[in-house]
Amino acid sequence: MRKFHRRLTSALGIAAASASALALGVAPALAAGEVYEATNSIVSADITAKTYFAADGEILTALDMAKDGHGTAAQWRYNSSSATHSYYNGYGYAVAHDWDLSFAEGTTLQIRACLQEGSDGTPYSCGGWQYAKA
Repeated sequence: MRKFHRRLTSALGIAAASASALALGVAPALAAGEVYEATNSIVSADITAKTYFAADGEILTALDMAKDGHGTAAQWRYNSSSATHSYYNGYGYAVAHDWDLSFAEGTTLQIRACLQEGSDGTPYSCGGWQYAKA
């Protein structure tokens, strides 16, 4: 019961932080402990997608950073694995979409941000893989 309460509290806190963060222009889930970020470009002016991973609660977030008609994809994989897991966010510009994942404490994974056309599309224009830890 205690673990469920922690997850529920974390999820509610992250949702509130995400909404506040977008209004303030900062990364979602900052209040949830260690937060890792990946973008689809190393040039700040060219960033159109961001992916966040909040270690506390294991929340993966995709954020669309441009009014360009493209959706975004948040991707993760186990450390250097060839199997990539992709989550599509088609909700539009400045709307973050979260997924509640589950990893063993201390698991090392990698995240990246991509563009994607529709839920059945293939991610493209992906940034480099960034390390994260659950």
